[in-house]
Amino acid sequence: MEKVVAPKVYFGTCIALLALLALTRVIAYVDLGPFNLIVALAVAITKAILIALLFMHIKGSSRVLHLAAVAGVIWLLFLISLTLGDYLTSGWVPLNRIEQQQSAQADPSRMRTRKRLRGGRI
Repeated sequence: MEKVVAPKVYFGTCIALLALLALTRVIAYVDLGPFNLIVALAVAITKAILIALLFMHIKGSSRVLHLAAVAGVIWLLFLISLTLGDYLTSGWVPLNRIEQQQSAQADPSRMRTRKRLRGGRI
């Protein structure tokens, strides 16, 4: 049998989420420099934890549901790390000949070296 949650908890959670929404809105207009992203992410994570614990009934549930929630968070972090790894290393290797030609046009001495290596005339 499931535990019945009092409506008071839902109203409190709703008020907290609305307050966090207002805080998110205020943060969007305040210039905190490099801390804008950090504060916005902290508010977003707080909202996600509130929703997961109270609306998805993870609080007060079995250990299996806790394990599933933790596995979901770990999987999300794994996918984000793969995406960031791809994004941060995408400029290391030229992807096609157009990029090579553009870089050669920017620096003609590089094209001469390539022609010389291929056995062509300059």
